[in-house]
Parts: sequence; structure tokens; C-alpha cells
Amino acid sequence: MICLLALIVFAVLGIFSSTHRLLAKEAFDCVFRRLTLRKCESGLDKRLKSNITGKLMRKSPRLAGLIYKNFEIISWAFTILLVVSLIYSAYSGYNYFKYGNCYGKPSEAFCIFDPAGNTKATVYDYGYSGPVTFPTIDDDPYLGSKNANVTVIEFGCFMCKYTKKAEATVKEIIKAYGDKILYVYRDFPLNERHLEADIHAEAADCASEQDKYWEYHDLLFEEQEMENHTMMLKGFAEKLGLNMSEFNECFDSRKYREEVLNDFEDGLKAGIVGTPTFFINNKTLVGPRSFNEFKKVIDKELQRK
Repeated sequence: MICLLALIVFAVLGIFSSTHRLLAKEAFDCVFRRLTLRKCESGLDKRLKSNITGKLMRKSPRLAGLIYKNFEIISWAFTILLVVSLIYSAYSGYNYFKYGNCYGKPSEAFCIFDPAGNTKATVYDYGYSGPVTFPTIDDDPYLGSKNANVTVIEFGCFMCKYTKKAEATVKEIIKAYGDKILYVYRDFPLNERHLEADIHAEAADCASEQDKYWEYHDLLFEEQEMENHTMMLKGFAEKLGLNMSEFNECFDSRKYREEVLNDFEDGLKAGIVGTPTFFINNKTLVGPRSFNEFKKVIDKELQRK
């Protein structure tokens, strides 16, 4: 099968050289004859075999002898590699044409932050271009101990299905580590993808005034699909037995709009590309990862202290 390899090589070189065009023609004839179960009459395969092993003979007679003896097998091996390479190249080209990259369909393991989204909310400034700075816990809701050596900060969106998916693992982490860690939830509402995601975060902050943040937080994920957001958000407050006069005043006035905006801007400065994003003592994990992936990072951080 050396003629097939020679055909490709000489065909490329033939673009620039008439001598190689003749060799390519000879190689094509050889390949065609082999495909039709006939013997290559031009002797190209034998000439190539002699030339290659002859040059090797000067440097390593033993290697040259080995290649001469197994020339057909080696030719087949290179041919198979060539075919596989061509298939992968074609596959990569297809992916690039369809998805804009060589790897295939982009991962949807997290809600992508798309500042160029068509439904971009005007209240948010997407234009941050300063240095990346890891976030602080700010004054956001937390579980665990503030004296813990390991801090886990999650930036999530209540409307993101992947933030919801991560919830089970988050609860497992909190149960496993208790006061050994400090877990903080901060808001990164993806309004450009999920309309009114910001008011979900604001409603949760209103619930925190009545010490029901985590209960409200859980309800937002449990009942993530909704049509009339305002009605549903107020309904959650009523379901949890909150003082509705106080909740409505807080929610309707958008008392925590600036608080949520501050979280979002800190997320931008931290270089967030989607939700959920976790910062574990400034080690970053993106997406709803497994408990073992978190455990590996948390345990390592605990051992540092």
C-alpha cells in the first residue's frame, strides 16, 4: 500500500513540480491496479521500497533490514493511520462548520453567560474589562461556620436548570462537612437567558428578612418552571407563612435590586462564564459537578490548614 501514500504525497508535491506530477500519475496507476486485484506493473512500489531501505542502510543496517522484511505490513499500518487521520479531519471540519469548533456540540453542563444575548437586561453593565478578582463572601446568606478554613462560594441563577441540578450535591457537601466549611450563595441572574431571573433573587432576599431565605431558596428551585413570576413568587412567600404585607412591600419596591446587582458585578469581576460557578478557597469549579469532585478540592484545602 506504499503506492497510496506515495499518491497523496506526490499529488501534493505535483502542484509545484512536473516531475512529481508524473510520479503521482504512476502511483495512481499502481493504486488502481491494486484495487482491482492486479499487480503493480510500473514497479513504483519496489523502487520506493529500495530507495527508503537503501537510505536507512547507511545509518542503521539492522533497522533497514527489519523494514525491508516487513515493508508491506508497515505500509498498511501507515495507510490505516492516514485513513483515520483523514476521517478525523473531515469530522473536525464538519464540527467547525456546524458548531464553530473542532470538538462537536458545545457542552451544556452549565447555563452559559451570554452578554450578547438578544434579551439582554439593560439594568446590568456587561462591559467590565478589568482584572479578574476572586469574590468575597460579602454579606450574602451562608451555612456552616464563618471560622471555617474552607469557603465555598456559589454564584447561581434561580432560573438556571444547571444551578438547580447542582443543589443535590451542594446539600450533600453541607451535610458531609458541616462547620468545617463556610458555604455562601451569591446571585448571578442570567437575565439575558432567563427573563426576570433577577426578581427571583430579590424575592429570596426579601424572604431572608423574615429568616426564611433557605426555605425560599429551595422553593425557587423546586418550582423553577413558572409563567406568572410575580404571582408565583408572592405565592411562595405565602406558602412559607411570611408576613405578606412586609414581603410585598419589600418585593414591590425592589428593595434588594442593588444587592443583587452587586453580586452580579462581583461575578463579572471574578470572570464567571456561566452558572453555577463555585469558588473553593479561590479554586474554581464550573457546572453541577459530582460530590467526589468537590470532595477532592475541599479535602485538599482542609489539609493545607
